[in-house]
Amino acid sequence: MTLSDINPGSDSASLVGDLYRHYRALEQDIQVNEKSTRTTYRSPVNFIESMQKPRHRWFPYKEGFSPSFVEEFLSTGLHIENGLVMDPFSGSGTTALVAGELGFRGLGFDVSPLTDFVAKTKAISMNANELRTLKGYLLEFENSSLDIRASNPKNATVERYFETEVLDALLKAKEFFNEIDCPKTSSLFKLAFLTAIEPFSTHRKAGNGVKRKTNYSWPTPETDSVSAVKRFIVEKLGMFAADIEQTPNFHPPEFLQKSCLGDKLPDDVEDVGAVLTSPPYANCFDYSKIYMSELWLGDFFASKEDQRAFRQASVRSHVHATWAERYSEFGVPIVDEVIRPHIEEQDLWSPRIGSMLSGYFADLGNLLTNLKPRMRNGGKLGFVVGNSFYGGVAVATDLLLAELGRSRGYEVEEIRVYRGIIPSSQQFRKLGNNRKYMRESMVVLRRP
Repeated sequence: MTLSDINPGSDSASLVGDLYRHYRALEQDIQVNEKSTRTTYRSPVNFIESMQKPRHRWFPYKEGFSPSFVEEFLSTGLHIENGLVMDPFSGSGTTALVAGELGFRGLGFDVSPLTDFVAKTKAISMNANELRTLKGYLLEFENSSLDIRASNPKNATVERYFETEVLDALLKAKEFFNEIDCPKTSSLFKLAFLTAIEPFSTHRKAGNGVKRKTNYSWPTPETDSVSAVKRFIVEKLGMFAADIEQTPNFHPPEFLQKSCLGDKLPDDVEDVGAVLTSPPYANCFDYSKIYMSELWLGDFFASKEDQRAFRQASVRSHVHATWAERYSEFGVPIVDEVIRPHIEEQDLWSPRIGSMLSGYFADLGNLLTNLKPRMRNGGKLGFVVGNSFYGGVAVATDLLLAELGRSRGYEVEEIRVYRGIIPSSQQFRKLGNNRKYMRESMVVLRRP
């Protein structure tokens, strides 16, 4: 089935039927490898394994995927020697870090100042003198009374996510590392501080934001908050130092805090042998809300304008910004002419969801277009994506991205399904026989 077989003027039910027929036609032409359709948080595209691996375990970034998943991708059917391994949506840096561990050149892009800092800090290498400096400051911190505190974040909502005594303790720890004049040591202290924010908060990350914890344990009668925060940070820094000592042959990757979208990629993106990435899913999640506490307490945001700039630079995967039309020539016709009109007829919680979906695929199309001339012949691309559901229809991002890749001149090698996604009970009923499209997958493309 092609778009010419679909009449956009049809009634909504007919359009939905045509859309699923289009999906089935794509599946006849694309190898869909169902490695697992179980709904589990222990799939290769989940971050759980990373919390057991040196360097990767330094910051709990649940949107990441496992190091072994990256290693398998980079070790199968590729010739990367002297080439570049790139992640255009690098998050906490797993792809580029694993590339460095394997001796390849790694490069990651991300618009988030938080995850850019996390990734760069996880890539820190230290000689013996620098490690001694870190351990010296660690001992000084452990013995300090922490009498001076940093100023409160310029966000009243973030302040409400902490008990007063606990926030004071965190800000005293922050003031200590703010005074350290050794950049590597200061960055490691700051990262340890960032990992303490959610454990000591009254709220936890949940979906597209945060919600109050049901079992909150700080402060306790037995331990004052300053001692508890110090103990937590000391333990993290001890782990950081041990991991640095264990990875002496690590090849530090490069991370850039900038968008991978636009007229062209930077000149240092050349001779790309492999791309492995997970763009933000088209699920309306706004990372400036999910990581609000870390962004404000870490001084990555100093004003609402910083938050607006972050949203404007991000891929169009949520509805919390009003984007100017970036480009219209890179999208997927069936999204623009069938899915979007259908969704815009529905009474959904946001009228921007249809335009978000059009913009999302246009952004990915722009990236694929700009990447192609920078890739080696035979270079492989893996895009980990999650499908979504709006207005009574499944948006099969994996199939649509495969179709988009083909339209941009790539070969579609396969779609690997790794995990099922649980929709709401209402969505589950509406999906009927199409529930298989609620999944997380990797779309594997090749540059001919």
